[in-house]
Amino acid sequence: MPRDPLGAATAVIAALDRAVAVLLAELGRPPAWALGDVEAVLPLPVVLKRDLAEGPSRRRAEALLGRLRERLDAATLGVTAFREGHVYCFHTNQPESPYSSPPNKVDVFSGYSANGRPEWVSFPNLCITRKEPRVDRLYGDPPEVLAMVIGPDALGEGLLPAFGKDSLAYRLLGQVVLGLVPEDLDLRSRAERVALTLQVVETSQLGLQHRLRLNVIGLPREAIAEAAASQDATSPAEAFRKVLRMTRGRIDGLGRQAALAHKRGEAFDLGPHVTALLTRLRADLLRVFKTRDYRTQHAQDRHDSRERPTAQAISDALAATEGRFLRDERKDTIIVLGPKNRVHVFSSACKHVTSLELQPTEVERRLELRRWHFLERVGSELFKARLRSALDPDAAPAGPAPHAPPRPPPRPPGTPPRPPLRPPHG
Repeated sequence: MPRDPLGAATAVIAALDRAVAVLLAELGRPPAWALGDVEAVLPLPVVLKRDLAEGPSRRRAEALLGRLRERLDAATLGVTAFREGHVYCFHTNQPESPYSSPPNKVDVFSGYSANGRPEWVSFPNLCITRKEPRVDRLYGDPPEVLAMVIGPDALGEGLLPAFGKDSLAYRLLGQVVLGLVPEDLDLRSRAERVALTLQVVETSQLGLQHRLRLNVIGLPREAIAEAAASQDATSPAEAFRKVLRMTRGRIDGLGRQAALAHKRGEAFDLGPHVTALLTRLRADLLRVFKTRDYRTQHAQDRHDSRERPTAQAISDALAATEGRFLRDERKDTIIVLGPKNRVHVFSSACKHVTSLELQPTEVERRLELRRWHFLERVGSELFKARLRSALDPDAAPAGPAPHAPPRPPPRPPGTPPRPPLRPPHG
């Protein structure tokens, strides 16, 4: 038999790679190529005697696989434990589980049960439990938004050691709970109100390569971006988006500061820094969602449009010409660009939804993001006909809603092309 120790070692490494791939799949982890630089040190058992019996060799292989599974689990958990919008579930040992997200829109994270299951409580009940003196203002007219900082001790005090207590892979450093805010982040809307949980989460691999992140639970990032894009640049939605962006930047900076201290072998207590960061976050959020002193919804709408919004919206829509009608595909609404930067939103059934003022640059931004699309002339005329029909029920039916307006007949040969539509400035 040829003596080739390098070839034998190469075969062993290849066999271990195949075993690692199988174990990662069993653990519910991504494949090795997607994990980046993860190292699991594994002592290989070597027996310096000839052993031809199958039993001892199989037991050694089973023991090796057991140790390999434990090391891979510990080494990769920190890479995969964070899932935005979810709290890691130590009960199922998964980043997503039936318990990892709030069961109701007004629920916030309240801590772990003894067996590692995330627990949730309604925001008003949490305010009552923590004796928040302004809890009655949640139901005022207008409602007030409240926020509280909760430290790490209260979030993990019930955990047992076998279910995530003192976990090095995933650790909650504190959170801010906020409620109740309109789901569309517009304080004047009648949208359903929700509660938010904003956490600072630390993950690491085998106690090394620490990373800090902001976890927003209750509204997905896409919904926040859409709300900010749908409203003007001074809206609470846009201010909220900016606060989250700045907070993520502060958390990244704090994470780099902690990593540098660990690299130098210096002690670094994250606790006071995270507490200061969360206290500032709470103040920023309350400033964003501070209830303004408007008399009534109706009065505020009149102030924004300077006139009665519904009547002005219909008047502007009937007077609008080609190139002043757009469609919001996501919300299935028709947008009418009126004079003096007035913008009116109608449902596909021609019902007035809301009116606001937008600068031309804000209209262009929505066009660039492909949020809004211009309606062709046929679609614009069809919408106006349906609007007249809605105002006068005795009028003849105006046809289907302009979801996909019929294309105009082909232009005769030699006819110059129609100039492209451009966003109006007026």
